Amino acid sequence: FGSSMFSCTCLTNPTCIQCALRPTRANRLWWRLGLQQCVPWRMPRSAAMGGTVGKDDIEPLKVVVVSASGLKNMEVVGEQDPYCRVSFGSTSKKTAVVSRGGSDPVWSEEEGTVLLPVSEILAAGSDQALGELSLLRFEVFDKDRGPRDDFVGEASLWLEAVGRRCLQDGVRSWRGEVQVFRRGTKGRGNLLVEVFFRDSHLDHLRSQEGKGRADELLEATPTKVHKNLVPGIVQAIQEGDATRFNCFMTYQVALQQTQEIFGDSWNYGRDGQHPDTFAEDAKGRVIRSALSTLHHQLYYDEIGGASPKGIRTEVKLLAARSSDFLRLIQQGIREKRRRVFTYVLTDSGWFFSETGAALSKDNLSKHAIHSDAAMAVRYSGTFRICERDSGAAVLVIDNDSGTYMPKGEHQESLKRLLQLNLGDLEVLCLNVCDPQPEWTKELSGPNEKKGIEKAVYAGTWEWK
Repeated sequence: FGSSMFSCTCLTNPTCIQCALRPTRANRLWWRLGLQQCVPWRMPRSAAMGGTVGKDDIEPLKVVVVSASGLKNMEVVGEQDPYCRVSFGSTSKKTAVVSRGGSDPVWSEEEGTVLLPVSEILAAGSDQALGELSLLRFEVFDKDRGPRDDFVGEASLWLEAVGRRCLQDGVRSWRGEVQVFRRGTKGRGNLLVEVFFRDSHLDHLRSQEGKGRADELLEATPTKVHKNLVPGIVQAIQEGDATRFNCFMTYQVALQQTQEIFGDSWNYGRDGQHPDTFAEDAKGRVIRSALSTLHHQLYYDEIGGASPKGIRTEVKLLAARSSDFLRLIQQGIREKRRRVFTYVLTDSGWFFSETGAALSKDNLSKHAIHSDAAMAVRYSGTFRICERDSGAAVLVIDNDSGTYMPKGEHQESLKRLLQLNLGDLEVLCLNVCDPQPEWTKELSGPNEKKGIEKAVYAGTWEWK
């Protein structure tokens, strides 16, 4: 091959395999005449001829942790020494430790750069969705002299969504802030990161064009599921079958962009049916204190272990797609019957639980309990999962809340927020002040007819 042995024109040739490395003798790249491609010397001939690229031939993903801001300082005296562990799949790499970096550490490019292999996923073929395997996790720790480092917080990105954003923008890297969470859904600080894609990565995502949306969320949505044993036993007794009980489940989903979408729109407890609860007097404070106590019992924060109260909390990360949410609530079905949920939306998250005709279940699913006795919320009401004749799921959500009596004009903001966070799940908003549209009665849904013994909830709506 003569003088062209270590030459390459891939930077100017759009049809090149694009090795994404600078062509030098050290990289052992050579220009293969006829194919007009810059090919790594170890690449199999089948790949060079347009076949499937093997996992050993895919370049690692470059991730740079640039800085952090507003982190919790884990040191009682002085500043903490933070570092970040970046994980993808079964592989994790650590950045350098920033000595006395405190709550706002800054890494140099060399200190904050990690290289992560993505070959096992990308080599699987473009017909296989990345799914949960595409989760890029950032865990911040405070380096200690002891055997264990203190956990500061974690953030996450859906690498598949970030790559699609790069394809839309015509760039090969993404730089932005991701929110850091402590204890699952409690936001505490931000992490500035940069992700550099190789052409092999983007080619894989380009083959999946049509998946995702232009406004899809890049960050995973932290969610807590609280399993309360004692209330579940009480409900089973009230329902007449103490041998078949389920834990009473409460959910907290840290929906993204709530403040940006709702802006100055609030709904106040003082405008609802229980103004005494929200009065600024001694009686109101006592009532709210009792409600707040119930809230913290049902949303107990003992992550990963059982508490003395018989409560267990699990943390999940959701993508902005319907399948994740429907799996979270088991399609809205328990014991082969569709169920109804009461919810409250605040800037801290979307709090909800199953409600029902049983007195204990109805009492524990009050909106004032879900809201931690907040004076104002973004929205509240009930929701259920209905089904069209085609089998497609529909989230039907309303403003049936006497506690806060949410305004109907805020439902457009609610719909935008849920569509953004739940992806392709159809969202239908109903206003309890308006008659139910006739066409919606053809949806299959839970039995909510008042006065019916087998009704799961004495509600407002009728379903097929």
